Amino acid sequence: MAHTHQIRVRYAETDAQQVAHHSAYVVWLEEARIEALRTLGRSYRQLEADGTLLPVIAVNVRYRQALRFDDVADLVTEVSVDSPSRISFATAVCHGETLCAEATVTVAAVGADGRPKRLPADLVALLD
Repeated sequence: MAHTHQIRVRYAETDAQQVAHHSAYVVWLEEARIEALRTLGRSYRQLEADGTLLPVIAVNVRYRQALRFDDVADLVTEVSVDSPSRISFATAVCHGETLCAEATVTVAAVGADGRPKRLPADLVALLD
């Protein structure tokens, strides 16, 4: 399953040369993750209300080409279940045909007490 989410680089996300700051990508990746789950029919808010939190345990970003203020980028995200308690979101950040960044974000399922738990079976079924 691949989900595309579009962002526009805001002025506040750029440096003095109007190049998107590396920290903005982490925010965009979160937005893409949440929207990918929503598209599958699972609200992140409802997952949390049902007792499953998905904190980030790893982020890896490879920057390839700069994005600049007001550029529109597509974040194409593929979701995979890595284990009974982990999900990975692999995202390509593209401006037109140009690959600007590649990223992988891994989350782990935990309960409200912070202890690891299995991913909800219905979520796993949606992702498989």
